Amino acid sequence: MKSEETVTGAMTNTAAEAPYDEAQTWVCWDIEKCPVPRGCRADKIAGKIKSALVKLNYLGPISISAYGNMDHIAPSIKKALSSSGIVLNHVHPGDFRLHVFHKIMFWPFNNPAPANIMVISRDESLYFTFPDMEAQGYNFLLAHPTNASDYFIDSAKTTWLWRSLLDEPETTTEP
Repeated sequence: MKSEETVTGAMTNTAAEAPYDEAQTWVCWDIEKCPVPRGCRADKIAGKIKSALVKLNYLGPISISAYGNMDHIAPSIKKALSSSGIVLNHVHPGDFRLHVFHKIMFWPFNNPAPANIMVISRDESLYFTFPDMEAQGYNFLLAHPTNASDYFIDSAKTTWLWRSLLDEPETTTEP
């Protein structure tokens, strides 16, 4: 039934189908565990994430929120990220896991299913939010660093290596 497969890094991802292809996608980015890689232009990250999603037929509106201790990020990188449409959210050290868990769990109250939630992280504790929300009609996508565990990677139907996702060419199609 899946219409198109795309190879991204070492993963094979299948194109989105109804109802998720036209649904909104919220990207929840753990900017501490998956930082802007050295040599990557911060002002291009939003476009690369959107291009990777469009390539897999996720055509609905896309919003990107980054969470972490913003005190550790250079002002020039913060400016480049925010000017590209990424919403930066300062989270105090030690509060990250609880803060992001609550954001993911409460996001559905204002964003009814069907919808997509893309998690960019290596925090495996977030995995526990996926099954209950999938049962409610939410689709999880995951971008992760190379050191993520197999069970975390297997928890999402669509996955990317974080660095490979950022190597994607940008497309001009804007959802």
